[in-house]
Amino acid sequence: GALDELAASLAGQRDVVVFALALIEAAPAKNRLARIAAIFTFVSHLVDVPGSDEGEARDGVDALLGLAGEDEGPAVVLAALLQAAGEEATLEEAGGIVFVAVGLDALDLARLPPHAGLLISRDVTAAAGFGYRLPLDPRQSRSPLGFLPLAVREALVRDRSRYRLAVAT
Repeated sequence: GALDELAASLAGQRDVVVFALALIEAAPAKNRLARIAAIFTFVSHLVDVPGSDEGEARDGVDALLGLAGEDEGPAVVLAALLQAAGEEATLEEAGGIVFVAVGLDALDLARLPPHAGLLISRDVTAAAGFGYRLPLDPRQSRSPLGFLPLAVREALVRDRSRYRLAVAT
């Protein structure tokens, strides 16, 4: 949709790529999941910064959040930064909430926090026929990695055409 196109367009911008890579380099990330977490943490804290008192955009992030919408904007920014950093990140919607799903490798699964939920999808290109995706909801700074609100989890359980919901072990 339009939000996917916006995220992909942003991810292709040189300044966005440079910024995403700078975020990763600034964080003491020793593995891929830590790099994903660094970008997720940045975006989720960014949305807690109060807007301008004048109601005008102070910078490109304010303008982007205004363009994409207050609810969808954080996910668009997160998807764009993750894509710019070379991750397979897509925008997804369930339960009226837009979130990001990032593709994971089998090695990443052991590094997930115990509360992290996983999305399991059919993947004809994978040897096992399915793939793992980590859901990210960047709308609040205290949103844990891999956690989705109850309404989203319930919607995913009802609509089993895209994903199965699993809990990391």
